Amino acid sequence: MIYYTPVNNVGEQKIAYSDYIRGRPLSAQLWYPTEDSNVKDTERPFVLPPTAKNAEFIQNKHPLIVLSHGTGGNRFSLSWLAIELAKNGYFVVAPDHWGNTLDNKIPENFVRYWDRPLDIHFLISSLLDDTRFNSYIDSSRIAGIGFSLGGYTTLALAGVKLDCDTLKKNASLAENRKQFVVPELGDLQELMQKISCEQVPLNLRDSRVKASVALSPALGLGLPKVKQTNTSPVLIIGAVDDSIAPLKTNAIRYHEVIENSKYSVLQGKVGHYIFLNEGKLKLINEEPVYYRDHNAMDRKSIHQKLVTEILAFLSEHLKYK
Repeated sequence: MIYYTPVNNVGEQKIAYSDYIRGRPLSAQLWYPTEDSNVKDTERPFVLPPTAKNAEFIQNKHPLIVLSHGTGGNRFSLSWLAIELAKNGYFVVAPDHWGNTLDNKIPENFVRYWDRPLDIHFLISSLLDDTRFNSYIDSSRIAGIGFSLGGYTTLALAGVKLDCDTLKKNASLAENRKQFVVPELGDLQELMQKISCEQVPLNLRDSRVKASVALSPALGLGLPKVKQTNTSPVLIIGAVDDSIAPLKTNAIRYHEVIENSKYSVLQGKVGHYIFLNEGKLKLINEEPVYYRDHNAMDRKSIHQKLVTEILAFLSEHLKYK
């Protein structure tokens, strides 16, 4: 076990790589512990602690956490979590999944779910090869955390396998159609049925990823019914009032299929988008679907509980606290 003393300040910077083989640019955001005190409040429309742009790194090796956003989100979607992880000694990176982001919607990329784990494979390799950053990363301690389709992404990194034909079949059933209608693009059913399953890699696991956390994971309808035993440690967290990725066909199904997975559920009037950043008032009014919660729910306090649970899981499996 490696022990770490939390810091008050977090550095932040943008980086970019290009996966020329797959023709995918990869913009990403870094958050990391720093002693730089030149912190400033965010100009983004979220309620977040201040960070220090392009701050100096602390001369230590830190566990690496890779975040994966949901459909139509972006690298900033889980900023609240990234900052808390960095305060606790983690080196955090979050990519934009090309063509599946808020400001870059390529319809076909909304259903090419296998591209996302491949993005993470490439991103980890790029960081570990990058002399600007690799001396600050402990390559033996890497974990993934994802939300919604990003939840599937991090489970794929853990070794969880979907069956493409099963996914297409279940997606076409009337009772499941709603799960493939997304606010960002509408009905994805026609695009789903056009997927050529032969192009989907059979195994998307990344053995460098030692633990995975899935927040309201999607695509549970693609799981075969057999137990999946050869995975790295997994924590699945669902929301009881989730209508986008309903518990029964997603978080619960993953938990039932993945042997020895841990599972918890947020109770009360807590929907799918509770895992996104807390919005400033203007954003709440402009995008209530994502940022306005039930009156009985407090997003900030829920996030604080999630941080505690996630840190405990990471500490157990990365041997770091």
